[in-house]
Amino acid sequence: MELEVRKRRTQLYRYQGVGIGICILAVAYLSYMVWEIDSDFIRWKFGIGISALISISICLVYALLVAVACLIMRFGSLKIAEILATECDPFLYEACLQKSSRLLHKDRLLCSIALAQHYQGNFDRAWETLQEINVYKLRGIHRANYYILMSDQYFKRGMGQQVHELEERFRQSVRAKNKREWKYFETLCAGNNLTRALENQDYQAAAGFLGDRIALNGNASRPWTRVIFALKEAQIYLGLGEKESAKLCLKYVVDNGNRMWCVQEAMRLSEGI
Repeated sequence: MELEVRKRRTQLYRYQGVGIGICILAVAYLSYMVWEIDSDFIRWKFGIGISALISISICLVYALLVAVACLIMRFGSLKIAEILATECDPFLYEACLQKSSRLLHKDRLLCSIALAQHYQGNFDRAWETLQEINVYKLRGIHRANYYILMSDQYFKRGMGQQVHELEERFRQSVRAKNKREWKYFETLCAGNNLTRALENQDYQAAAGFLGDRIALNGNASRPWTRVIFALKEAQIYLGLGEKESAKLCLKYVVDNGNRMWCVQEAMRLSEGI
């Protein structure tokens, strides 16, 4: 796997290198334009309006170059994230993340590592990693993932009664007018309600909560989340006694889950049918 990690990291470095190169080009462009253009002459020759227009155009070109550089570097990071989201390989994903520097965005990196460990089935390691995270430094999807992982950990450790406290902490951190953050909160609650319903063997309610959870993902659903949903759906079908439907869902998990722990769980459930 080390060779594959090196290959993926090299790909990331290429994107980062191109992005940094464009940033350097942007700085060189801005410096050249500032030092070489005689703004006093332009103002005298063409007027203040033209001078201001030239200054604005220079700034816009600079901003555009920086934006392109950031997008390219961001695309490189997304290629690493695709290892889990699309390829369903949490082991390779973690191996790539472990090579990253923790000087910047340490908590965000740890959250991603915990996510990888969790979907490997290494729940104890994921728990330990989560303890190192300062949740107040997380934003957006990373903060949502933290609370989702912590909730799942609480359920697995028999601490389900404390999950409401996690939900309340997340709710209090959500900004009132931020629709995306409220959607993350709804996603957390829908997932937790699904887990509660399955634990209580209320499979009709679980089906409803699973539908809510899938709807919240909408078109953003990725292969790894579809695998997770298929496993939950199989558990519901088994609870309702619909074994043939459960088999189809479990087959989907085994065929598409790659190295996620869901595959082993699906195989275990299949053996019991």
